[in-house]
Amino acid sequence: MRRFPGFHWIIILLCFFPLFIRLYLLHFNPDPRVISQAKSQYWARITVSTTRGTVEDTNGIPLALSSPAISFFIDPAVWDPANAKLLKPYVSNERYARLQTKLPGRYFSVARKVDTKKAEEIIALKIPGLFYIKETNRVYPQGQTLSHVLGFCDIDEKGLAGLELSWDHLLYSPPQSRIFAKDASGNIVDISPGDGLGASSETGVLRLTIDSRFQHIVEKRVADAFGKHKAEWAAAIMVDPLSGEIQAMCSMPDFDPNRRETFAQQEALLNNAIGRVYEPGSTFKPVIAGIALSNGITNARERFDCKGKIRIADVVIHDITSHGKLDFPGLLIESCNVGMASIGNRMDPHLTYSSLKQWGFGSPLGVGLPGEEVGLLNPPDQWRGSVPANIAIGQGLGVTPLQMTMALSAVINGGHVMKPYIVREALSSDGKIVYKGNPEKLFTVLSDKTSEYLKGVLEQVVTKGTGRTAFLGNPRVGGKTGTAQVAQGGVYLKKTYVSSFVGFWPVERPRHLLFVAIGHPRGGEYLGGRVAAPVFRKILEDVLKINS
Repeated sequence: MRRFPGFHWIIILLCFFPLFIRLYLLHFNPDPRVISQAKSQYWARITVSTTRGTVEDTNGIPLALSSPAISFFIDPAVWDPANAKLLKPYVSNERYARLQTKLPGRYFSVARKVDTKKAEEIIALKIPGLFYIKETNRVYPQGQTLSHVLGFCDIDEKGLAGLELSWDHLLYSPPQSRIFAKDASGNIVDISPGDGLGASSETGVLRLTIDSRFQHIVEKRVADAFGKHKAEWAAAIMVDPLSGEIQAMCSMPDFDPNRRETFAQQEALLNNAIGRVYEPGSTFKPVIAGIALSNGITNARERFDCKGKIRIADVVIHDITSHGKLDFPGLLIESCNVGMASIGNRMDPHLTYSSLKQWGFGSPLGVGLPGEEVGLLNPPDQWRGSVPANIAIGQGLGVTPLQMTMALSAVINGGHVMKPYIVREALSSDGKIVYKGNPEKLFTVLSDKTSEYLKGVLEQVVTKGTGRTAFLGNPRVGGKTGTAQVAQGGVYLKKTYVSSFVGFWPVERPRHLLFVAIGHPRGGEYLGGRVAAPVFRKILEDVLKINS
């Protein structure tokens, strides 16, 4: 094998030496033209949100959907901080301060998901080094309507509250990592494989049992009462008592899921319909009446001497006024504490406790919404002294508006505690039903005969008792008032109440049951018959106009 002489290698190295020198200079002292050309070859990998599934009411009206949005960013390599002043009206103070400085890297987010009008204004400025990409933004077309039920998402459309959270597995599609580059004209283009921001194949449609027509009515009337009485909170639930299907649900104060700044108001984020625990007062009496009748502790013919007060153990239980001699229906019609307390005091604590558990108290009902509270129902071995009597008049235990709604539904629907449900069906992206809500009986707590009897008594509460302000005439309406003094630290507060009313119609075969609670009303009126019952009547009148 021939070998090159040594001087041949020297000649080869001399030939390549100028090239080595040129590469060295380009690396440590590049030509400005090369820098300019490199900057023009911009590319970046950016994570963008994809289309989230839609939420609809029972009639197909959109309640939550994703709409096109524009996000802006800069390439710091070509960004002139002097142009920051042009963006000041459109960005946060923190972002504005950063834009006035020399930033590292090739990508800096300026504003995410800007609405169309503002985005068009920014684009029209034609600021060098500022670019935009298309994303999607979660919007709630009906504003604050049903805000607690729907919940909200984060900036990347990940569910954080309400149905958006509990059904995130169906509605959410993870953000996509996309690659963007400049074309020959300096425009930013998506060069990623696939179809970019098209609808994700992973998301579906959630169709609710909520009827937007009823929802708007309930929210309007409850909001009016909430403001009129300067209340701390309010809640209302409309349900089909035969199926457990929730037709409307509202909570006050509320918030606008389209405005993230309202999320800081923690008291507004609580869904009082499922998360507020309070002592129910007299709306609880039909439940105790049902248990007492079913177990032979009293009967429809028993008479009670309601003198206005009764001492049980170390407590004196009062009525607003003396009712004199009352039969059993009269206890509910006049909402007599003395008579109901005497019945409660005769009931075995273990029987009452086990019965109340079957009625849905002290346990979650499984409505499928985050934040559902179980209430407070102490075990019977803690029921000493006047506790059984207090529970019979709705004191000494904690319930939620949802628990009261479903319990009172059982009183008038034949005695069945129905599982409440708010999702009618869930559809996958290809339209297949992957979930369907159906009526489900949790327990049967009354006979048909007892339920029918109590339904008639509750109609008399409206026609001639404490619920007369809910009377309409046609359709026939039944209901029960409640005025519960608020306890704090083991002491009942003066002039602090929860005013409530539960009503149903038509009496012959109820298809709507509406529970209304106004928490801590101020300004004089506090009785359930004067604060909550009129709200029920106004809602009923409005609903009848729709149904007609």
